[in-house]
Amino acid sequence: MFSLFFLVSFSWASTEKTLLEELASIESLVVADPEQALRVIEQLNKSKVQLTAVQRVKIIRHKVVANTYLNHHALALETIEEVKGIANLASDKVFFWHYYNTKAIVYWHMDNIEESLNANLKAYGVVKSITEFSNFQAISQGNVGYAFIKLGFFKQAVSYLESALAIVITNDNVTILASTYNNLGEAYLGVKNYQKSAELLEKSLAIRLEHQLTFHSSFSYQNLGLLYYQQQQYQKAEAAFNKAIVIREQAGFVKGILVSKLALVKVYIASNKPVLAEQVIAAVIVAAIAQNNNTSLSKAYNLQRQIYANQADYHRAYQVSLLYQQTLEQVVSRKTSAKLASYLNTSEAISKDLNILTLEKNAEIKALQVNSERQKVKIILISGLGMVIILVVFLGTLQKSKKVIAKSNAELSLTLTELQQTQEKLVKSGKMSALTTLVSRMAHQVNTPLGIAVTGVSHIHERVTYFGRLVAGEGLKKSDIDSFMTDLNKGCELSSNSMSKVASLISQFKMISANLEAETLQEFEIFDHISKHTDLILILLKQDKPVINISGSKVQMQGYPEALNKVFSQLIANSIDHAFAQTLTPEIEIDITKVNGHIEITYQDNGKGIDSAIVNDVFEPFYTTNMGNKNLGIGLSIVYNLVVQLMQGNIQCIPKQGKGIMFCITLPLSVKPT
Repeated sequence: MFSLFFLVSFSWASTEKTLLEELASIESLVVADPEQALRVIEQLNKSKVQLTAVQRVKIIRHKVVANTYLNHHALALETIEEVKGIANLASDKVFFWHYYNTKAIVYWHMDNIEESLNANLKAYGVVKSITEFSNFQAISQGNVGYAFIKLGFFKQAVSYLESALAIVITNDNVTILASTYNNLGEAYLGVKNYQKSAELLEKSLAIRLEHQLTFHSSFSYQNLGLLYYQQQQYQKAEAAFNKAIVIREQAGFVKGILVSKLALVKVYIASNKPVLAEQVIAAVIVAAIAQNNNTSLSKAYNLQRQIYANQADYHRAYQVSLLYQQTLEQVVSRKTSAKLASYLNTSEAISKDLNILTLEKNAEIKALQVNSERQKVKIILISGLGMVIILVVFLGTLQKSKKVIAKSNAELSLTLTELQQTQEKLVKSGKMSALTTLVSRMAHQVNTPLGIAVTGVSHIHERVTYFGRLVAGEGLKKSDIDSFMTDLNKGCELSSNSMSKVASLISQFKMISANLEAETLQEFEIFDHISKHTDLILILLKQDKPVINISGSKVQMQGYPEALNKVFSQLIANSIDHAFAQTLTPEIEIDITKVNGHIEITYQDNGKGIDSAIVNDVFEPFYTTNMGNKNLGIGLSIVYNLVVQLMQGNIQCIPKQGKGIMFCITLPLSVKPT
């Protein structure tokens, strides 16, 4: 993905030789010294040199990527919008492609693979089906395929990259061809087709060495190292990773150096070379801290903890565990969990294509009907023998028209069936993606406290053993006892807290489905029921605020009153925890209305509200806007399951900027027993 930025060829001419030389120097500085590259760009912008739109776009791209390497991600995203402005003025598809392509690079370096995938899909949408842009199509397809690799969808990645290769292989751009071979080799590595992976990776490396693409060859060495590592060929893997590191150090590619060194540490651990592993991991930690790269830093701490644990040095493993936990929390809080927009975009495109096809077929049928009416008029106006002849012709034409209509309807029906099947596949893919995300988040939540608990227990065992030796040797001092008790208490506290956190996580995770069980279906009056329960909620929460106002009409329903209690308990608790921090007079409005055979309930508070960009994520398990404050983000997921699955209704979250948030709940008057 990173290397594809350098594959984009700006095939536009410039009349000023010095300007072209200046631009070429900036491109090489972006990797080697991004800060110097930004200074050169600033000097160029201040000069009186007249730049074409093409040259301005190129300079902006360099500026964005340089800021990205310096971890100035917000500034990079702000700067790339300048390209969009130029594209709007020029109405040039190439500029729009560069806008989305560069935006994808920024998201990639932010470790936001889903947003990067979304931007690459938009870039591909700009140039698809345009013959002269086949090179850009291939790049975007390759980027989409590589994003699927990082998301773990290796089969989908193979499909995109094979399609890109079919285009690239007909062109003369050896740089893009080598990159496509490399990425496709990585995809086959993901599906464990080692023979195919090795063949493609070696092709990529051969092209890059032949054409002196030294920097790009580091990516081939990196993937070959991963291939050898998975095949347990540790000596070959070590040699490949070291070659990648040397090249990346010469180019000043800091992030790539950290990735290669982390992979090298895994090889040293697997091949039982702890001294080398410790040396490399110490250098990685120093570099990651200097670069403020928390992703690499958390991985480094995790590997360091593993090294110390393997050496039975539980004291240092315990200390590193704390650092790992702190760094990992920073990584998790920075990452967003956007959905894979490609499924939704593709589904919407299919629906639009279906509507267009239906309209076209209806227009054809209408045209045939109009022609038939005109022929009838001609038959009536012609008399005698001519009428008989025209009537025969008309009947033949009408029969032919019916066949055409029948054939068109059959084709339309077939197309509709195919599109519906495609939509079903996309929905299933979306569900699998959501399930993957849920399992990943749960595993992450549980893994860290369990690891810390194990480290804490091991630390206690080490101290107990040491204390026993002191007692046996009759060299025991009061300071030794005090130190032993302090370490024992800390270790017990750490392990106890971690195990309690795991138990709490499992308990709360089970609540997502457990709340659907053991509910009793009964008839009750919803207005009075909610009125009484909201007072009780405030008492249980030990709160005298907010003021809760309930309005509407009395409605009798057949449903689950206890489930409804849980829904409003969670909504009110969420308002208190998240919405009212800066609200002087917090209020909650609940309105109950009977509409056309069902019940509509609106819940609204006057708190700070939420950003409309994340409103679709609030019902996802483990999604929370208040990370690190003992909020796991499963409350609204439980609410959603109770309303939709148990009570057979629907719930929507509607943001109101500056005026709080609204939840609209729709319930049937009579819930069917499940």
